Amino acid sequence: MIILKILLYLLLAVLGILLLVLITPAGGEFSYIDGKFSYKVKLWILNLIDSDGGGVYGWWKKRKANKKDKPEKPKKPKRIREKKKKEREKYEWENELDSIPVNNIEDDISSAETLAKTIENEINDPVSDSVEEEKAKNKDKNKKKVDINEDNIAEEDNSQSDDGKKTLSDKVEFLVGIWESAQRPLLKIFKGFKLKDLYIDFVIADDDAYDCALKYGKYSTLVYNGIAFFSQLFTVRLKTIDVHPQFGVSKGRWDASGKLYFRLGTLVIAGAWFLITYLFRSFLPEKLRRFRIKHKMKKSAARQK
Repeated sequence: MIILKILLYLLLAVLGILLLVLITPAGGEFSYIDGKFSYKVKLWILNLIDSDGGGVYGWWKKRKANKKDKPEKPKKPKRIREKKKKEREKYEWENELDSIPVNNIEDDISSAETLAKTIENEINDPVSDSVEEEKAKNKDKNKKKVDINEDNIAEEDNSQSDDGKKTLSDKVEFLVGIWESAQRPLLKIFKGFKLKDLYIDFVIADDDAYDCALKYGKYSTLVYNGIAFFSQLFTVRLKTIDVHPQFGVSKGRWDASGKLYFRLGTLVIAGAWFLITYLFRSFLPEKLRRFRIKHKMKKSAARQK
């Protein structure tokens, strides 16, 4: 019972950690003020990395650099006795090799002659001819089997090609079903990206008043139409949006900042939504349709008999 309780508590702890990871928003902040770009990547309150070299990644990098800077400990020199032992072992090993007796050359020649005689007897044996005949018969049988298998494979390929022409429409229907089932879950994922506190302060400047007015028209339409487009896909919350011209000035200003966040739980919800819609909208109706067609074909075949 105690082990079961411990396992249950561990399972609850893991589930709690997973829920926290799925619920907590992950994202960061970005800004481009006075020509300087800065960013910060965060997981809820925890700072992971930023442009100033801080956060968890910066701490890990500094710690790694400090380890490299530490001096290594000097290695201890080997003792002279160990070297003497190795030399003594080598000398004894050479003596053992010298003490091994060498075989007589005449014995080796006689053994080679006996082997040659046995090989000649085996070659002249009539049993070997029958074995070769059996091998030739087996080769002919195997060739016939291979030819039959090749004919069967060719017939199967032809049947598969005919079926492929029939299943092309099924593949198109399958892709259409996936797309129709994935439209709303995809929109849910896009809406899960939240762009908060969007700040834009653009000053369109030019020495020539006519060119300045043309630039102002282009950039203002780009900014406002872009915000309208992104607000349809993502969740956008504005802080201040200001685009104005400044005549007779050569240098403008391009200041922008914002915060982008996303919850991992949105992916889980969208995935479950997609599976349920695909199951009840495309998969099960297609299976029922095929089952009805097979049932009708069986009935018609039974009536013809």
